[in-house]
Amino acid sequence: MNRAFYGWLAGATLSAFGDTALFFALGWAAAGFGPNVAGLVLTAYTLPRAVLLLIGGVLGDRWGPRRLLLACYFLLATLTAALAAAFQLAGTTVALLLLTAATIGTVDAFALPAAGAFPRLFADDTTLPKAMALRTSTQQLVTLAAGPIGGLLVAAVGLPGALTIDALTFAIAYAVLLRIKLPDLPSAPSQHASAKRSTSPQPRPRVAAEALDGLRLAWSDPVLRALLLTVALVAAFVLPVTSLCVPLLARSSGWSASQAGLVVGTTVAGGLLVTVLVARLGTQKHPGATAALGCLLAAAGIAGLALSPSAHPAAIAAFVQGIGVGIFTSHLAPLFIASTPRSHLTRLQSLLALAQTLPLIASNNLLGGIAASSPQYAVLACAAGTALAAACLFSSRGVRKAVVGVP
Repeated sequence: MNRAFYGWLAGATLSAFGDTALFFALGWAAAGFGPNVAGLVLTAYTLPRAVLLLIGGVLGDRWGPRRLLLACYFLLATLTAALAAAFQLAGTTVALLLLTAATIGTVDAFALPAAGAFPRLFADDTTLPKAMALRTSTQQLVTLAAGPIGGLLVAAVGLPGALTIDALTFAIAYAVLLRIKLPDLPSAPSQHASAKRSTSPQPRPRVAAEALDGLRLAWSDPVLRALLLTVALVAAFVLPVTSLCVPLLARSSGWSASQAGLVVGTTVAGGLLVTVLVARLGTQKHPGATAALGCLLAAAGIAGLALSPSAHPAAIAAFVQGIGVGIFTSHLAPLFIASTPRSHLTRLQSLLALAQTLPLIASNNLLGGIAASSPQYAVLACAAGTALAAACLFSSRGVRKAVVGVP
């Protein structure tokens, strides 16, 4: 792997840690104003991200992921520092909380597709699975550590301090990325490659037209279509397990907060174990079929979570779920990037992020309604949805037969 990749990965991981710790502090501050304000703050972050992701993908393909990511790092460093000063002067108000969430959500809409496409700029098909696994494992480490450390930050320096630290992490990430030189990789032939281009200059399409072109490509390609549908199902039924279902299940079952934390922690630990192994050993020959098996294993773990009589068996079931999710993500991510033409890298990454964002709006409300009757039923619904995602992958012959990173 090119040394520059590790430099970018270190900077990206540091900035992701600062962002995750900040969101803990932001959520903690919003919860102090009541559940309605907490919900509004979450919506203020999610809504602009969902609306602007496709535009972020278009700009990433126009300007290049590196240039767009540099602009986003600079903006985030500047804006979070300014917001820290605003909180210091005006105190914690609902208006400032909403402004902070909306600001970060807006810039993230442009940064996420560029960051998702970045490993492809360093890796060919052979090294891509390991590069993606390294990025995933560092993100999981951030998730595992940022919550507790975010709590310590809130206690020690408050929300203005958390914003200042976040600004510093983005400034460092900007400086690191500014010094990095991208390697020259040979362009791999793509099944999506167009016919010979005209030598005469062509007018650049509008942003909307380029965004629609990304949608057209994703819909017309059977592999990309199946992968995006699967990601949407997994986002709808796996992501709410730890964020929504486990807390509700813990309260209804009389588990303590530390026991609920143990269940969530073992989920992350299971996924981390898999991604570290993949980073070391690489993916299986047929990543699509392996990702489907990972979905089935995750569904079994989620079902076991619903049927667990106490917290410790639930933690074991959550560990199985985490292993399944780790197998799924570590094999699907490189397959998705390898199936994407280089001309559409960030546009397709924006669709991938959108597929993980929009379903949550519906599924959180749906599962919340089911959980009002019984949290166990909501968890079983998540298991059924995850099994459906596995069926979606198995039903696509192109996904089952796809090969990535094998000479």
